[in-house]
This record gives sequence, structure tokens and C-alpha cells, in this order.
Amino acid sequence: MKKFILLISIAFVTFSCSNAPDMTQFKANLEVAKKYISTYESPTNFELFKSMTAENIEHQSPMYGVGKVGYDQVLAQGEFYMNGFENVSFKADAWLPGVNEETLLVDGSVRVYGTWSGNNIASGKEFSLDTYHYFMVEKGKVIASGDYFDATGMVMAVQGDEDATEGSSEE
Repeated sequence: MKKFILLISIAFVTFSCSNAPDMTQFKANLEVAKKYISTYESPTNFELFKSMTAENIEHQSPMYGVGKVGYDQVLAQGEFYMNGFENVSFKADAWLPGVNEETLLVDGSVRVYGTWSGNNIASGKEFSLDTYHYFMVEKGKVIASGDYFDATGMVMAVQGDEDATEGSSEE
């Protein structure tokens, strides 16, 4: 039994040590991800957002039917949210390390569950939205990311009443 416990202890230490560099990378990338998220809380941070976005980024858009997009679409999405909403804040419920899909070992990427809140500038309507995001970072820039939430529903919910009737016709 003592040999078994010793063997398990050695395996645990070996696994922990072999995974340590990725946790170090996760901690560094976590700071980048937090800063990146914070740019959405102030429209004056667009240039910072842009500078932290890699030109070869691959981003999973939260908009219905859009799928994965590149740099220009990420910047357009950032501008849309930063210019269309105010009093925006993000409350993180859990910042977590990402894992390699094949090995299931920590790979330095960052995941977060949280809630966005704020209001639409045009209509004044408030929103509160639970979300999930992931970030892969390289040399201080986000090279891959994804947003999972009902973006289309949120935009429709906060639009002005005049926007909701636009395009409809009375008979």
C-alpha cells in the first residue's frame, strides 16, 4: 500500500510539473483576456481593442448565422458594441484555463463565463446577458476567440420601438 501511495504521489507531482508551464502561460494570457474584455466597457478603448487583435484572428461570432469571422469583422463587431451601447460592464463568474481538445491538458488559453449589462444608446433600453467567451493569445494579441450568447436576441430586445415597426406596412 505504501508503494502504491508513493507511486500515485510521484505521478501527481510529475503531472503537475509537466503542466506548470501552461499554467504560467494561462496566467499571462488571463491578464490579456481581462484587458481585452475591458475594452468593451468604454468606447474610448477601441484603439486598444484593435491593437490587441491579431490580424490573422479567427473569431466565432455570436450573431445568428454568421459563423467564424476574421480581423475586419471582429473590428466591425467591436465598433458596433462600443458605439451602440453605454454603461457597459462585465461581471465574470469564472475565469478558467482552456485545454487542448486532444490531450485535455491546460494549453494556456482562457475561458470565461459572465454577465454583460448596460443599455442601448439609441433606445435607452437596458440589457443583461449571460455569456461564455474563449481567448487564445500569442505575443500579447488575441489570435482566436469566440463569443457564445444570443447576440441577435439581445440587439432585437434593446432596439427602439420605431426600429421594431420599421419595414412593416399597414393595410
